[in-house]
Amino acid sequence: MKYKANIYPNDGTNTVITNSDSNKANLGICFSGGGSRALTCAWGQILGLKTLSLMDKIRYISSVSGGTWASSIYSFLPDSISDEELLGIYYTPEKLSLKDGTGNLNVNTLGKYNLGVVPVGLKLTDLIESAGIFLVTHPSSEHKWLWADLISKLVLDPFGLRSKGDEPWSSSKSFSLSKEYIGKHFPQESPSIDDFYFLRAGRPFIIMNNNIMEKVQTTDNGQQNIVQLPNQVTAVAGGVKGQTPDASIVGGGLVETYGVCSSLEQDSAKISPLNINVNQPYSLIDIVSTSSAFFAETIASLIKEELTNPDKKKDLIKQIEAKLTTKHKESLLKQAEKDLSSISEIILHRLEEHLLDEKSFIGNIVPTYNYWPLGANSKNKETEYTDGGTLDNTGVVGMLSQTDTGKTGQDPLNLVVFDNTSTALEKKNGKIIAGGQAAPLFGIDFSDSDGVYQAFTVNQKDPSNKEFKATSLIAVFENKKYKNDNAPFDKLVKGLYATNCGSSEGKVPDDNKVGTDPAFHQMQLTTINNPLANITGGRKVNILYIQNARILNWQNKIGDEDLKNEILEGQKASGIIHSFKDFEGFPCYSTFTKIGLEPKESNALSQMWAWATSDDNSPLKKPLQDFIKASRRYKKKNFSTLKKAIKNIFWKHLK
Repeated sequence: MKYKANIYPNDGTNTVITNSDSNKANLGICFSGGGSRALTCAWGQILGLKTLSLMDKIRYISSVSGGTWASSIYSFLPDSISDEELLGIYYTPEKLSLKDGTGNLNVNTLGKYNLGVVPVGLKLTDLIESAGIFLVTHPSSEHKWLWADLISKLVLDPFGLRSKGDEPWSSSKSFSLSKEYIGKHFPQESPSIDDFYFLRAGRPFIIMNNNIMEKVQTTDNGQQNIVQLPNQVTAVAGGVKGQTPDASIVGGGLVETYGVCSSLEQDSAKISPLNINVNQPYSLIDIVSTSSAFFAETIASLIKEELTNPDKKKDLIKQIEAKLTTKHKESLLKQAEKDLSSISEIILHRLEEHLLDEKSFIGNIVPTYNYWPLGANSKNKETEYTDGGTLDNTGVVGMLSQTDTGKTGQDPLNLVVFDNTSTALEKKNGKIIAGGQAAPLFGIDFSDSDGVYQAFTVNQKDPSNKEFKATSLIAVFENKKYKNDNAPFDKLVKGLYATNCGSSEGKVPDDNKVGTDPAFHQMQLTTINNPLANITGGRKVNILYIQNARILNWQNKIGDEDLKNEILEGQKASGIIHSFKDFEGFPCYSTFTKIGLEPKESNALSQMWAWATSDDNSPLKKPLQDFIKASRRYKKKNFSTLKKAIKNIFWKHLK
């Protein structure tokens, strides 16, 4: 369909600030990536904030990968589904049980519209089977839609956010801010108001993150490096604001959501409105699936692994054949090569043909969309999109980029960052392992295996060098050490460890108490210029950084001894390859082996985070409350006043 669409160049109106609720403080929350673990943590964190009536104070949400599964559903939830149906209610740990009981939460149960139904539907064996069916029944040219197909059915459809399009992986609806926004801003030649999902009234303004890929040949021609360029899609517009180091892609700004990944029907993309052609609506399916696109390659790799094991291969073929419809079987027989006479032979041939060839496997699985930048000589180009978490897995870069006006003297930004990592917070050989996902934001190369870290080297920051790391390009915060003070990232690592050990300012943490309380740390930071994400230096940012970690002061209060013991046994199984034990690694479930969760695994993790954020017995509750309240109180005042107020509040509640 041919439409007209508005564009928003970097030097023009900031669509996030203009269209979000200006009555709220300049306050946002970030939900990191991490599959079902990230969704479940975010579920509990939202529940906790709602329990304290604080979600209504949040102006922005920025999310990545599994965090986007949760935030997209919460943000665009149909009015027919209540928040209590989606989130449930908070129960103290004494009231958690494996059985029904008066006043208890039976953790083995989930409501029809509860967020926990998503992880339950993502069991790894089922995903492998479903992916195998998709790959067998679709030509290789459509394999790039594998993950979109699964996301549409398993993540969005249970909440009425799919709206089937012409293809199983497409939707008939795009999304936008509101009916009022459309009536006021859309050009006359635009999609019908009935062709959109809308941000639920009162919800924070949402920013969802993925990246586009640009391949760079190394100087020795030995390999191709991948530069990832941050791309965000909000409730109003989407696109790339930054540029690659060699300026081969200069994003320039955003286009209305329905114009994202459209075809540009004119030579220049400088003045609104533009002429575009939309082959299929850009939908929640597209942004939610590309924000978590890493799983597509992972699942396909697991199928590939099973094809090399004779017994597993036989079982997989049998499972796929049993699920094929009569229509599928007839179609496969009709298209089969002459020497293939049975369905099982055809299934095996197709899988081996598509997955055992490394080049075609990678090329076909990675999602591609049309992309065009803003500018005088804009061109359409089929472009590969990557998981938002493969560059910045915290959501901070997208938040900073989308709320950046490009001017000096910007209002301070206040962020609550939920780092829902799978990496256990601990100390190894005297080195603290904490804050690893935040490290690149400070220009730091951090090792999650041993806690060793240092600034990225010149070679690591050079896309043409074989040592290049894509994450080296997302430094957004100053990390200077002043006099005898620690650098900001050092403070973050030590602060997270101290609070997790139940320690307070000025006291040496007791290593034997690691995992006692929620891990959090508050920082006052300053941005640096970052052209990759189009972030302006000199902006003041106040962050309350919260990391997923064991919280024994919650866990030990669980009233059901059987549930408590199951969690302990699962924690003991951490590190055992493919044990698939219930609660394995709790609360730091593996992103991959625990993509599917049982109801009790999801309920326990979400309730742990609801406790951490809202219960009077949690050391995090008061600092979180006061951080949010201080953000509002001082939104009109200077940053030094805000900094002093929040610092005093933070340490007051740790003493």
